[in-house]
Amino acid sequence: MNARFIPALFFSCLFVAGCHPQSASTPPTLSPSEEAAAANALFLNQKTFDPWMLKSTASSNTIAFYKSDGEHSLLFAGNGTVTQAFQAGNYVGGQLVAGVPNLHAAQGFEGQLTQTLSMRDGTFDTTPNVFRGEIFPKSMRPVTDWPSLWKTSDIVITADPEAQQVTHANLFYLLSSTYPGSDHSIPPMGLSSNIYGGHIFWDAEVFMLPALIVQHPEYAKPVIDYRFKLLEQAKKNAKAHGFAGAEYPWESADTGKELVGAEFAKERHITADVGWAAWQYYLWTGDKDYLKQEGWPILQATAQYWVSRVTRSADGHYHIKDVLGPDETAGVGDDDAWTNGVVKANLRAAAAAAALMKDTKPEAGRWSEIAAKLELPSDKSHTFPTENSTPMSARFAAKQADALLLCYPLQEVVDPKVAGAMLDFYSTHTIKNGPAMTASMESIIAARLGRGKSSLDLFHDSYRPFMRGPWDAFAEKRTSSRVYFCTGMGGCLQSVLYGFAGLNFNHQGSRVAGDLYADPHLPPGWGGLAVKGVKYHGEIYDVVVTPGNQVAVKSL
Repeated sequence: MNARFIPALFFSCLFVAGCHPQSASTPPTLSPSEEAAAANALFLNQKTFDPWMLKSTASSNTIAFYKSDGEHSLLFAGNGTVTQAFQAGNYVGGQLVAGVPNLHAAQGFEGQLTQTLSMRDGTFDTTPNVFRGEIFPKSMRPVTDWPSLWKTSDIVITADPEAQQVTHANLFYLLSSTYPGSDHSIPPMGLSSNIYGGHIFWDAEVFMLPALIVQHPEYAKPVIDYRFKLLEQAKKNAKAHGFAGAEYPWESADTGKELVGAEFAKERHITADVGWAAWQYYLWTGDKDYLKQEGWPILQATAQYWVSRVTRSADGHYHIKDVLGPDETAGVGDDDAWTNGVVKANLRAAAAAAALMKDTKPEAGRWSEIAAKLELPSDKSHTFPTENSTPMSARFAAKQADALLLCYPLQEVVDPKVAGAMLDFYSTHTIKNGPAMTASMESIIAARLGRGKSSLDLFHDSYRPFMRGPWDAFAEKRTSSRVYFCTGMGGCLQSVLYGFAGLNFNHQGSRVAGDLYADPHLPPGWGGLAVKGVKYHGEIYDVVVTPGNQVAVKSL
């Protein structure tokens, strides 16, 4: 007998079951790395890859799972008992709070357990009938019309069913972590846990928003709405530290105050990340009402902050001192590559927004001047920007992509020779057990450089070590099974959208519409790629890439 439930957005497996065969008497003890390797082996050893249906079968293990509608979430034990519930923005003392709702659920099951999640329609089947009674709160949002959503907006990959399945999974889970009209941003793990206190980091602006905004700007906008809601607190943060404008916290919750101490509170690139993302939303939507009401106030305040934050050297160049970059293992220093690069982008965007708003105050000219003369770090041993002002030693190793992000997403470095040299150097000088986001960014850069096999290998590396069977749950690290890591999903999706499909505002490739172009680089083995439902300036397009990297654009 089947029990069929259609959740508001999705069900998924949190505790991987059926992945690690266990003896009924003495279960083997696996290290975190062995556990991750076993789960990954199951994923890779599948005989076939169905783009939509993912199954788990287990006779002895219990299967915990997670239900979310982008605002609420429920965590179930294997017997169907609700153990935790989360609600976006529900912070107490700066921590995302879990509660236990008063819901009736059945206890236990008998015989073979098979669970199937359909990413096509959001339907979750369990055989035999494990769950009885009304277990879903009526407060959860109405069921999303998944079939209509996929019909009008999809990413279709030809001749690579593994890539298709992973892409659909990542889209499904990321869309399930937010909802239109929300003013809450997306924590690194979505609402699947209170890891990191459920706090908001740069992950939402730099890794998730670009992945959502191409086809689903209404799902991306809450990332900006959340920062606008806390703009006044950001201004208080800046004033408290002796600066002008607005200073966003590295770790943010409901108040907008800084929730991390020590040197991590110096990870000030977050303020420019927010400004950069606010401008990205405008570039894609062309929404001048948004720009006037939210984008411009954010851009103006963040630009004012950087004017008060930079220092000018005797040679006329500007510097940003005493900051911590994304590669946190490098420690606090001066002129971090990503920080300086994204500040330049923040200042340029603010100047462009000022022109659109017809703001003639002289401060906009100051923003452009500082952006032009803000120093990118370098040393005599390298022909490309270094990670910070400290010369890189022969033993240099970064925790994650940092300076390389100047090539993408910032596109501050556009010379193919320089970008190639940076990719070659930093990809071999980044630790192998770092977070998932590095390989996805490297894959995009490799694709844009025309390095087909390398771009595909890096794309594989952006998800294979992190994917946990049986339902393609994305883990935060290679050596753990903490899911669902929305940051990694966003990076992986960006590889497809901005690397293989080559979407860009650089006027490179084939024009889609306005300033949006597609310069595709299909990886080896792919027979085609279609990005359906691209939303640009209020219009909708299908962008289809065929062998030979030919582009066809259909206006809908």
